[in-house]
Amino acid sequence: MVDVIVVGAGPAGSTTARHVASWGLDVLILEKRDEIGKPVQCGEFLADREEVIGIFPQAKGLDELDTVPPEVVQRRIVGIKIFTPSGRENVIPFKGFTVNRDQLDKHLASLAQEAGAEIARGVVVQRLTGNEVVTDKGRYRAKVVVGADGPTSIIARSSGLQPPSGLSSALTCQVDGDFEPYVEMHFGSVAPGGYAWIIPKKKCANVGLGVWNRAESSRVRSLFNDFVSQRGFIPRSIAGGQVPVSGPVDRTVLKNVLIVGDAAGHVMVTNGGGVNVALICGRIAGECIAANLLNNEPLQRYEERWRAVVGSPLAVALRTKRLADKFFGSNRRLEFAMRLMGPKRMGRAIRCKRVFRR
Repeated sequence: MVDVIVVGAGPAGSTTARHVASWGLDVLILEKRDEIGKPVQCGEFLADREEVIGIFPQAKGLDELDTVPPEVVQRRIVGIKIFTPSGRENVIPFKGFTVNRDQLDKHLASLAQEAGAEIARGVVVQRLTGNEVVTDKGRYRAKVVVGADGPTSIIARSSGLQPPSGLSSALTCQVDGDFEPYVEMHFGSVAPGGYAWIIPKKKCANVGLGVWNRAESSRVRSLFNDFVSQRGFIPRSIAGGQVPVSGPVDRTVLKNVLIVGDAAGHVMVTNGGGVNVALICGRIAGECIAANLLNNEPLQRYEERWRAVVGSPLAVALRTKRLADKFFGSNRRLEFAMRLMGPKRMGRAIRCKRVFRR
């Protein structure tokens, strides 16, 4: 038996594992992929420290951005361009950077290893029974089990916790070319109930499309192909994935199990960003697990801490998304709503703040 098993070697899982292992505890990461970080299934954009603390004021000192090495950073981003259904452009100043996500995941996993964690790759988790994780390679036992295994989390489902109920279907790819230092978000019939994006990197861009509406999920491939071909892009490294869009789950701790990252719905649903939140919540999870095993503090402290740090902005973002959903069924209604909002209110939505101040 080890002290902690972490299922999933993404940003949330590796960060959790590192902060537990740094206290001298035995940590084992189980990763289903043979190569960590592949395939890339996200937009590869992170907000910088100034933006993160602006969104999550309580996260000061917890953002973990110092763990992102310069060599994985691709481009500095100065803003976000939001396009209405008619093509009207709204420019929102927003500081951030793009990364090679596979390299970032590998780096975070290596930091966990340096802290003392072990990683078993190519291990597919099938279920959790008590403190025993059942996999295709055998059974592993731990005092605490962490589900950092994505939005369809097996650990959540088999432990009695619930993974996110609302998922966006998305496709992403890499395209070659030179792009301005702005993230583009395109709304309307191009991606009904969602948006398409162009995120610049070094001599290339991450291009993708996601829809929130289940009725449109079957059309993701054709919508994606249309968006890419209409812009003359030649896609490579196409990958699909799912993003939680229903906000954080109601409960993230049960007995000796906790969930973090996409498995817990730790995503800013007004912009789709999850890595920044995963780094924050992963650190909180690791610290709380160590306190539990070393000082007998309750694991429930994790739930209390992450909600105190990121819970309110994530809840505001969810309310904004639910309001926006009412306009997504019609380009005309959506155009009207987006023009009414204007760039300033759009910027507030992106930053998980109330769109209309009281």
